[in-house]
Amino acid sequence: MIQLQARDTNADDEITWRWTPNGEYTTKSAYRIQFIGRTRTSLFHPIWKAKTEPKCRFFAWLLLQKKILTADNLAKRGWPQDTLCKLCNSEPETPTHLCKDCIFTRASWDRLISWLQVGSLPPTTVMTTLKGWWKKCRAGFDKHNKPFFDGIIIYFWWNIWKERNRRTFNQVSKSEEEVALLTKEDFQQFSLAFS
Repeated sequence: MIQLQARDTNADDEITWRWTPNGEYTTKSAYRIQFIGRTRTSLFHPIWKAKTEPKCRFFAWLLLQKKILTADNLAKRGWPQDTLCKLCNSEPETPTHLCKDCIFTRASWDRLISWLQVGSLPPTTVMTTLKGWWKKCRAGFDKHNKPFFDGIIIYFWWNIWKERNRRTFNQVSKSEEEVALLTKEDFQQFSLAFS
């Protein structure tokens, strides 16, 4: 049998905040409860601090999410597309292949880092993912220089993407050296404009 206890009807009402142990409201606890139940995404925050134009940062974010419209992503949407990489014409085109593993991309990257005298960076074959390779490369830079390196790599990917599109839509191509030079110029122009 259940027994009920009578409540004191003369007692004052009391307001307590259930999100802190002591029942006191804090702005910190209110801020934290906004995120209960949300899933975390791996945004890789260096993208947003990189010394590049916003459109290039957004492109890098899409690239790392594997959402750029390479041949593999177009095939998922049912669009007829040549599956081979437009830069090397020998491997299937994926975001990782296009911006890290392609022979053309690697040659252009090697040219760029030798011009910029960045030093020794891990080869693109060290890591399987773009994000993992980027993290490994940027580990060799101090805190002050990381946003500049991030800018270089994002501009590089942006120029690789533009070269892919030049070949796809305009049937015009540039050499590895020209793509590296375009990257260098983009980065230098951005640095001059915002220094």
